[in-house]
Amino acid sequence: MNIGKWLFASGVLHRVRKPARYIGGEYNLRIKKVENKIRIGLMFPDLYEVGMSHTGFQILIHSFYQKENVFAERIFLPWKDMIEEMKNANIPLYTLETYTPIKEMDLIGITLQYELSYTNIIHALKLGNIPIYSKDRSENDPIIIAGGPSASNPEPIADFIDAFYNGDGEAVIDDLIEILSSDITREEKIKRIYETEGFYVPKYYKLKETESGFVVPDYEKRIKIRKIRDLNNTSFPTEQIVPKIRTIHNRAIVEIMRGCNRGCRFCHAGFYYRPVRERTAEKIINLSLETLEKTGYNELSLLSLSTLDYSDLEMVLNKLEPHLKEKRISISLPSSRVDKFGIEIGSKISGARKTGLTFAPEAGSQRLRDVINKNISEEEILNVVEYAKKSGWRRIKLYFMIGLPTETEEDVKAIVELTKKIKKEIKIKDITVNVSIFIPKPHTPFEKERFYQPKEIKEKIKILNEIRKFAKLKIHDPYISLIEALLSRGDRKISELIYKVALEENAIFDEWDEEFDFRKWARKINELGIDTKKYLEKIETDELPWKIIDILLKDDFINNEMKKATEGKTTDDCRWDICTLCGVCIKTGLNNILAKRVEK
Repeated sequence: MNIGKWLFASGVLHRVRKPARYIGGEYNLRIKKVENKIRIGLMFPDLYEVGMSHTGFQILIHSFYQKENVFAERIFLPWKDMIEEMKNANIPLYTLETYTPIKEMDLIGITLQYELSYTNIIHALKLGNIPIYSKDRSENDPIIIAGGPSASNPEPIADFIDAFYNGDGEAVIDDLIEILSSDITREEKIKRIYETEGFYVPKYYKLKETESGFVVPDYEKRIKIRKIRDLNNTSFPTEQIVPKIRTIHNRAIVEIMRGCNRGCRFCHAGFYYRPVRERTAEKIINLSLETLEKTGYNELSLLSLSTLDYSDLEMVLNKLEPHLKEKRISISLPSSRVDKFGIEIGSKISGARKTGLTFAPEAGSQRLRDVINKNISEEEILNVVEYAKKSGWRRIKLYFMIGLPTETEEDVKAIVELTKKIKKEIKIKDITVNVSIFIPKPHTPFEKERFYQPKEIKEKIKILNEIRKFAKLKIHDPYISLIEALLSRGDRKISELIYKVALEENAIFDEWDEEFDFRKWARKINELGIDTKKYLEKIETDELPWKIIDILLKDDFINNEMKKATEGKTTDDCRWDICTLCGVCIKTGLNNILAKRVEK
């Protein structure tokens, strides 16, 4: 059946929610002739409005589009109502640009942004008529590659993916195109990918079971992550595709820097994306003005993991302010850091809305903030909040985490007391406290730490419930966190669980609170006899499933950070202080003066 004809003539678009998710045709969309082109499907395994808000996804689309002999198209997972319609009409999952069945692509690249999307991947492959297990694919099937932060532990879904890539996407595109252009078989192309830096191809590695019960790849050398050195010489999309419906982030976005060296010991992104690489102020200003001109958005976001750490931020804002003020364009600065400097910057921003300020102390007690390397004191927190109030902010949102390593009952009570001080001493009337649950992530100093079981978390929540007397309190579901922790530290044994939960329990969109059903996971965990304690309790071995991936951090650095955590010692941000010898700058040859000085 002609998919385009079915979309527009069958009446299906009148029967599903948000039909604009499925028709493409957006502003700035560019279509190529498909003849003699390498056809690549870029899949974000979630809803359209989630994937289209992801900057890395837009960068990949742009990077592939620039290649003359390549046509890259987008693939998203439809919502449940559309999936039913497609199944009933025997319509396969298709690309948004040309309504082509995804099975006809030469390659499909899947973004692994979060582990709870794994069941979505199973559904997407099945809906696309592509064999779910890589061993079952033939010459007529596309090569399936997955990349992104969750690819740093590829093992839980290694049975479903032909190859994993870790690193900056822009660094590998030319290599991929050269391989796909070769007149060789699918199997020979996968072998070439295996021989390319940054790629892990599971089929070429034997598995072994460790004494601790983990199943791990048996390797002679680890797969090194690939980094680009200079963002200024890396193209960035200014002609961004503008969706027809409201997305999660409905604004123009400019990536101003990549990486964060603050070193919060629980933060996977902070270690995975090291080191910090900045665009020049001039480059950012030009990209911002060009993006606004080509998209028509009335809001600009200067994006990074910690935007307020950008070294020339004041210059950028001062240069942009006249244009933004004239055009009545507002600006947002997403950041992990809020301090007096941040509030001063916020106060100067043209069009800034002083309705709410987000601040992440992460822990209530100074002892625990030192353990996690959150370099801020209670006095600084209170001073910042007081300054914010004087500067016009009326609502405060506080982010905390429970279940952190070494946490005690007193640490949890300290969250209540700190919130109470902000309420009573500074007299902030509208406070929202968001509490997440610590998940030990691979490649962080806390990668071997235990995950607190829901029963234990509920005891901590009882303490936190006192906050409801004077502030709003939102707490993440501990059962969702449990499954995320299981998938984060899982090995190859977890793949069958993912497969069965997706297809036999019909688990889908697990990352959405309202769709997650722990009972589905619990039934299959029991059926398969999976010992979850092995994955969730404190790990003693160094033989871990994810160690085949080398994100260029020295083991000594990770171990030392954990040692410092137990001693309550902090580590300064190496951008402004002495090099911490984490290894990333030296191993990649990136320009870091302190690292070079130490190396000499």
